[in-house]
Amino acid sequence: MPVLMAKGQQVPLIRPDGRPLNLIRVGIGWQPAPRSGLLGALGLHHRGHLGTFAALYNHGQFLDVLFADNPINPDESVEHSTALMAEDAADAGDTESFFARLSRLPPHADRIVFAVSSFDGSTFETVRHAHCRLVDESAGVELARYTFPVTGPHTALIMAQLTRTAEAWTMTAIGEPATCTTFPDLLRAIQRHR
Repeated sequence: MPVLMAKGQQVPLIRPDGRPLNLIRVGIGWQPAPRSGLLGALGLHHRGHLGTFAALYNHGQFLDVLFADNPINPDESVEHSTALMAEDAADAGDTESFFARLSRLPPHADRIVFAVSSFDGSTFETVRHAHCRLVDESAGVELARYTFPVTGPHTALIMAQLTRTAEAWTMTAIGEPATCTTFPDLLRAIQRHR
């Protein structure tokens, strides 16, 4: 049974036997809000133009960002995917995912922040719920999930982050809304939640 995370809660990226995780997946998903009126009665939903981002840092200095148009970083340690996994078809609910091979990340990369944003004016008024979940990809087991209502006029949501210390990696649930119209806006919003 996965840990159901609360805002600010941390989960260490270790297996039950104490060994550190290496191949993980961070799955991010959102459920569109139903439309009002006749369209809502027909079961049709608002679909905003949202996308996921994973920003890599070294002691607060921006290194790289992965998203649909830049899906793999140069060392191939983190990869973005919009392909649904088999379990997602069985209601895991991921819209997009990031795969990370933690042992392949360069030693100076110590933080990965995951966010959902729109730069075309779409807001989270078109979204009912969102989640971010951690999967041990080598075992195919969901370890933690952070779910929250997100409806509102904001255009971005800082979901969660992975941080590295000398001991291990840790996942922290953030869940902070932001208003972003450009990619630099999103990076500034991420920087505020260190």
